Amino acid sequence: MKLKTLIFSCCCLFCSSGALAADAGLRYINNRGYVICGTDLGSRTLAYQDEDKIWRGIDADICRSFAHAIFGNPESFKLRDVPADKISWALDNNKIDIMLGNAVLSAQQEITKPVNAADVLYYDRQVFATRGKKEASSMEDFRGSKVCVLADSMDAANLNEYNHRYALGLKVLQFPNLNAAKEAFYLNRCQLITGSEIYLRGLAGSLVSKNNDIIVLPEVLSYRPIYAYTHRNNTSLRATVKWIINALKLAEQQGMTSKNINTFIGVNDPSLRNLLGMDPELWRFFKLHPDWVKKAVEQRGNYGEIYERNLGKDSPLQLERGKNYLLEKGGLIAAQPFL
Repeated sequence: MKLKTLIFSCCCLFCSSGALAADAGLRYINNRGYVICGTDLGSRTLAYQDEDKIWRGIDADICRSFAHAIFGNPESFKLRDVPADKISWALDNNKIDIMLGNAVLSAQQEITKPVNAADVLYYDRQVFATRGKKEASSMEDFRGSKVCVLADSMDAANLNEYNHRYALGLKVLQFPNLNAAKEAFYLNRCQLITGSEIYLRGLAGSLVSKNNDIIVLPEVLSYRPIYAYTHRNNTSLRATVKWIINALKLAEQQGMTSKNINTFIGVNDPSLRNLLGMDPELWRFFKLHPDWVKKAVEQRGNYGEIYERNLGKDSPLQLERGKNYLLEKGGLIAAQPFL
């Protein structure tokens, strides 16, 4: 009987601890006064500060949306550099609230680590980059070459599968982090580097790499969704992050832009009235500012405007939107009604 009582008590303690963790929601963020987003600050692609110390990049704009929704102030945020192998540690130790930063979800990560995918931010591609070989016409020109890649990553697994499929005899050099792989590539230890197209195009456009003549090759090893992550135990925060991101996608789906958002005042559609805070109860249930979507879209645009400015046709990267169009335009980005 004592053993049963002890087991029951332990179970109750475990469940109550999990419930408390799950119920944390925005409490720590509100007490602190700003939201902390993890990202990759190793290149001027996802997030960086300009000459006036203003944060730019897609992760900066997305983190601003979280701050706008939570505090009503888009500048109530901080960005923290978190390498791919430190994401779980950063979330588990409250170093960050939300992870952005081009992090790819794997089955092993989801089942063994304290991370929870909230929603798709965008789709990235795994590609190759090389140096000073403009005349190369296909991967046959790189047969037997050395390739730098992040160790024990999905990129490495995709590279091995690609190498086996096409029998290219590529020699794989694995490194513990992206900076080490990049440095080895700069030092000509490998003729190729593979990884995120966004990251590699950022290298190709940087001042250092211009002197090294970096070329991003057209071969695509894989497409992969990039998620926003929260701690597994904080289910309330995960739901909040999901619906904030969805709001930006829904705004684009409904034709709301930075130029016309004020024309939607007075609409009758329940989803749009909830979205714009004209019926404020739903956003208040999330403990967010009901009018944040209108102000955020007016200042930074909808999902499509944010993408094009930071990654697409209006950015130095000039990435085709492709799979990052909404479903109805042939892409994979889905928006749900806000009801």
